[in-house]
Amino acid sequence: MEKNVAYIELTGWLNEVKEFHWGLGIKVAVDVRKKNHQDEWETVDKTIYDVTTEDKSRHFEGFKQVKIKGQIYGTATFPKRDNSTGSAIKVRAEVITPVGEKVQEAAIMEQWPTAKIGDAMPTDANAAF
Repeated sequence: MEKNVAYIELTGWLNEVKEFHWGLGIKVAVDVRKKNHQDEWETVDKTIYDVTTEDKSRHFEGFKQVKIKGQIYGTATFPKRDNSTGSAIKVRAEVITPVGEKVQEAAIMEQWPTAKIGDAMPTDANAAF
C-alpha cells in the first residue's frame, strides 16, 4: 500500500519569519485572483501557508517573495484582523528559495530620497505641529 502524501510547490509573498530553536516558521500569502465584470483581474482573497523548516541557514531579509517546495501536513486556524477566523495550510518545506532581487537600501533611497533636516532646514517656531 502506498503512503498518502501531498506535495506542493508555491511562490508567495513573504509575510513573516520567526526563528525558533528547532528552525524557522514562515508565513506566506498567495493571492487568489479572478476576473471581475469589467474583465480585469483583481485580488479577491489570500491563501495563507504556515511553513516550517529545520534549515536556519536561509536569510530572507530584503526579499518580498519566496518559492517553496514541500509537503502539506495539515491545516490551522488563526484570528484575522476583522475578528473572523482564517485558515492556513501547514507545509514542511524541503526547499525554500528567495525570489526576485533583494531590496537594497540604496535602491530605496534612490526612489524616496530623505529630507534634509537639522541645520539644513530651519524650523518654524510658529508651526501648528
